[in-house]
Amino acid sequence: MTTSRTRSRLVVLLILGTMLAATFAVPSVQARPHVAHRQPSDRELRDKMLRLVDRSRANRGLPRLELNARLSRDALDHARHMARTNRLTHTPNLRDLVSHVGGTVFGENLGNGRSLKGIRDAWLRSNATRRILLDPRFHNVGLGVVHVDGFFWVTLQVFD
Repeated sequence: MTTSRTRSRLVVLLILGTMLAATFAVPSVQARPHVAHRQPSDRELRDKMLRLVDRSRANRGLPRLELNARLSRDALDHARHMARTNRLTHTPNLRDLVSHVGGTVFGENLGNGRSLKGIRDAWLRSNATRRILLDPRFHNVGLGVVHVDGFFWVTLQVFD
C-alpha cells in the first residue's frame, strides 16, 4: 500500500526523470536545411572525361589529346541527341565533320553509364574501343559529355 508521501516522491521522480531525459535526448527527427548541389557544367564534365582518357594514354606512353573546340560542339550536340533518344548511335556525318577541321583519319567511341570512369574503363575492356582510344595516330579530339537523369552520355571523336 502506498502512502501519499510515497506517491508524491514517485511523481517528483517521474518529473525529474522526464526533465533529464528531455535534456539529454537527441531529437529523432530534425529538419535539415535544403542544400542545393550545383551540377557540373557540360564543360566541366568534358574536361574530367578528357583527363581520364589522357591518363590512360599517358600510362601507355602516348601523348595527350588536343581538344578541338569546333568538333567538341558537334560531339556535345550528338551526346545530347543520344540522351534525348536514349540510344547510342554513331555520328552519321563524322567523316565530313572531321574533314572540316583538317582530319584525315578518325574514330569515334560512344558511351553511357553512371560514371565517367566506368565508361572509360568499359572502353579499355573492349578491343574495338580500346584501339580507338589508344591509337598513336590520334592527336586531336572532339568530346561531348552530358549528364541526364543519373546517366552520363559521351561522344568521343578522335582524329589526325
